[in-house]
Amino acid sequence: MGLWVLSPSQSLVDNNVNLKQSLRAPATPNTSANNVSKAVMTPALKNSSLKGTDIDGMYPVDESGNLLFSKSIKYRFEYFLSTLGEFPLEQVLQMVRDDIHLNLQDPARQQALALFDDYIAYKYALSELEGSFEASASYESQDIQKLRFQLQQLRDKRREYLPSEAVDAFFGFDELYDDFVLTSLEIKHSQQLSPQEKQQQLESLQQSLPSDVQQMRDETTRISHVFKLTQEMKEQGASVDDIFEYNSQEFGQQAAERLKVLDESRQVWQLKVQNFLAAKQAILAQEDLSDIEKSEKINVLKSGQFSEQEQARLPAFELMHKE
Repeated sequence: MGLWVLSPSQSLVDNNVNLKQSLRAPATPNTSANNVSKAVMTPALKNSSLKGTDIDGMYPVDESGNLLFSKSIKYRFEYFLSTLGEFPLEQVLQMVRDDIHLNLQDPARQQALALFDDYIAYKYALSELEGSFEASASYESQDIQKLRFQLQQLRDKRREYLPSEAVDAFFGFDELYDDFVLTSLEIKHSQQLSPQEKQQQLESLQQSLPSDVQQMRDETTRISHVFKLTQEMKEQGASVDDIFEYNSQEFGQQAAERLKVLDESRQVWQLKVQNFLAAKQAILAQEDLSDIEKSEKINVLKSGQFSEQEQARLPAFELMHKE
């Protein structure tokens, strides 16, 4: 699912492409010449929405020429798969296979081709699985367990189609953070805990996180604090230039530019979700539709407006948005 939190808005507005790219860990370093993938922008890609971008990800290999499982491979696959809708499916799949042939020699080449076939099979299965998920009218405390059950189904599906090493490399960090988010929600919505007990358990949960997850949490919290200050400055009449100047003085010009992009993306995401929630409520209010028909319409609406990664953020966003 890939749930990412950006407080203080208490909404899952991360999984923001800009933020994730800036925090990605590099693939396992290697001295092999094949460890640095070639970036060839085909004529088709030059005329697509990817025009002017760098090809994302890489195919790391070890000294023996075997493919090293890394999240960078998933990034590479998804870079090309993001053009679905602009190009026919078979053309997009062939783009990835051509990219693999260009960058790898056997045995890594055959291993990457097999991994890509498995990944596409998983994507098909994922689409069917998500279509079976029931759309809730709202997300209350009891729905956290529904989210956890759906997450477990998703994890099982990944391991059904992909090697365990690939699952760990592609989704390990996301799954760990998903657990953290859902456990945090369970604590916050508990009826048995006092406010002080909730705070103590949340602090204990954060301290138990592995260092890389703590780093992500600290980074998102720090950026969220900046967003809060930015919002306060806007409410006090500060201009975009005033905010940029303030951030430049506090963090440097490069960081200020990055924060400006993140703030713009954050606003776009929030507006996008708010529009979806309004449309969803309109569907739920249609008394002439059965629950199944409402669920189907909501799923169509969701698929038409959000990518797979974005869809994964919606349930928890609604839960926290309700607070």
